[in-house]
Amino acid sequence: MNQPKPTYAPGTKNPANDGPMWLALRQLQATLANPVFWIVVGAAIILTAMAGPYYTLERLSFPERLVYWGITIPLSALTMTFLSTFAYRLTEAKSLNWVIVAILAGLAGVIPVTGSIYLSEGIATGFEEGWLDGVGFFRLAMFVAPSLIGVTFVVNALFEFQVVGQERPVLEPAPQTLTLLQRKLPHHLGHDIITVQAQDHYVEVTTLKGSALVLMRLGDAVRDLEPLGGLQVHRSWWVNPAHLARTETGKSGQELVMTNGLSVPVGRSFRKALKNVL
Repeated sequence: MNQPKPTYAPGTKNPANDGPMWLALRQLQATLANPVFWIVVGAAIILTAMAGPYYTLERLSFPERLVYWGITIPLSALTMTFLSTFAYRLTEAKSLNWVIVAILAGLAGVIPVTGSIYLSEGIATGFEEGWLDGVGFFRLAMFVAPSLIGVTFVVNALFEFQVVGQERPVLEPAPQTLTLLQRKLPHHLGHDIITVQAQDHYVEVTTLKGSALVLMRLGDAVRDLEPLGGLQVHRSWWVNPAHLARTETGKSGQELVMTNGLSVPVGRSFRKALKNVL
């Protein structure tokens, strides 16, 4: 792939790997890399193993419950995180009714989540005879379905109302003055860029309303954003001085604290240029 393609692009310019599925997978990857996610999952496993809900306290010993919930909770969390995010991205990209998409996403999670429960049961009990029951699987799926639909509905409602709530008039450059990178951003993030950080072959663009990954090299982004009067302050960072709150000394040297609280390191070779701007 020789030419950068935007993470967000209109109509026919949106390739398959920039679609809702790809974006949902990228979000899932980011979730897996977030320590908070695993801390929450780990705490949930321990608490449920101790409490023994859904008759697991009576049927399973504590080590068996740890195995049972240690498989069920992570698999279910990953499945529903992906489906909820995919439903939101699909709604955004295709202008579909978010309620219908959320319900369908919840239904799509019934079989894999029910399967993870049965797998957990089999592993915890050593796949004893009768652990896999077709009728029981169907009954459990019917029991699980309302909960999963509720989860995806609530998550997508939060997404929807957050976006709607952010759609307030703001002072931004006129459409004809937008740079290429600004035009690649999803509309709900606006165009007031605070920072740009290199992420492999992408750049993570942070605005006043959130952040998004865009398929573009940092060098190309820096040249594209010259009209904004910004500055590259590190081999991996570009900042907009208009959003600079203060400078401070961190563990690795000088850092810039932006108005959104983000700390940006300043590379040694960039300090002189930064001093001239400040």
